[in-house]
Amino acid sequence: MKVLYTNVASSVEAWITNAESSLDSSARKIVGVDVEYDKLNGSYFSPKKAAVIQLCVGTNVLVYHICHADEWSEKLYDFLYGYRYTFAGFCVAEDRTVLSRSKYYIHNLKDIQAIWRDPDNKKRLQGLKDVAGTIIDPIYLEMKDGFGRKEHMMWADPPPLPPKHLEYAPRDAYATYEVYRRLDVFERGFFSLFKHSEKKRGRDW
Repeated sequence: MKVLYTNVASSVEAWITNAESSLDSSARKIVGVDVEYDKLNGSYFSPKKAAVIQLCVGTNVLVYHICHADEWSEKLYDFLYGYRYTFAGFCVAEDRTVLSRSKYYIHNLKDIQAIWRDPDNKKRLQGLKDVAGTIIDPIYLEMKDGFGRKEHMMWADPPPLPPKHLEYAPRDAYATYEVYRRLDVFERGFFSLFKHSEKKRGRDW
């Protein structure tokens, strides 16, 4: 995994330029997205704001310390706002709201939690680790171990983020991207099988 951690808008824009080049040459234009907040609990007078935004394209991950950004980025705004790409997140309603307070808006945003759940997992609410542990690899069931309330209260701390956070953030973004990418492949595969069901099937060897 190649990770860029920054709070500099020009570095973000360079990352986006490279990501767009990769996406525009790909048949499936998928971007994994996650947002970390500046506080655990917000209120009407002190709502949660975006502290860190993570974007993932393939194995390239951006960890943008947005609450300490040197300036607002029009290129990031355009990248998130349009419908050229499919953004995939997990339990995205609050992420969308929180990000809007930084004047960034994601329109074409898919919520993995609303698309798929592990049918063999009896938990009422399944998290990203549950889904990623089933679809990618069981090791993802441990992806949030040792990262609790104390760590989540540190996202808005002055840069740089601690090593533990710089390990957690890219892993979250990559898991989101890879889960949605695989679900997309599965869905298109099932549709293709149904579409060509009338054709005679057999081994190709």
